[in-house]
Amino acid sequence: MRFESVRLRASKTLAAVALSLGLVTSCGDTPPGPAPTTGVPASSPAPVTATTAGSTPVPNTSSTTATEDTTPPTDASFPGENLTPEEAGELQRAVDEGSRPWRLDPSLVAQAFVADRFGWSDTEARTADPHTVEVTDRTDGSIVVLQLRQPVREGADGIWVVTGGVRID
Repeated sequence: MRFESVRLRASKTLAAVALSLGLVTSCGDTPPGPAPTTGVPASSPAPVTATTAGSTPVPNTSSTTATEDTTPPTDASFPGENLTPEEAGELQRAVDEGSRPWRLDPSLVAQAFVADRFGWSDTEARTADPHTVEVTDRTDGSIVVLQLRQPVREGADGIWVVTGGVRID
């Protein structure tokens, strides 16, 4: 019975990753919609409310925006942050100066994104591959698979941003 559950979960995750990759490769010039504000003003520290599987604190950024959609996605796919190159550059400079160091960890970025976008505060993040993070809402078991990229520079000192996601349950 447990094997079937693991097998079903693996199948769902693979399907979501494949769909996510299709989202990323089929993006056009039209912006996908409003982006969440997962940044925090440099002068204020981010409160911590969620943890990764390894108990790493995740910043709670949901209080930084008043107009974000906090309802769960109704379609399978949803847009990411949609940062302009200028915004990504500004964010990278802020991180280089010591602000928002969590932007260097794709799992923490994924958890901040779902906290901001969907209001999830008790989450677990698992890295499926270097550009894919699966986030589970421990409250109700909802799962999303997020695609991330490093828009300014690649490597340990490059920021991560969410480019899109798929709900898999």
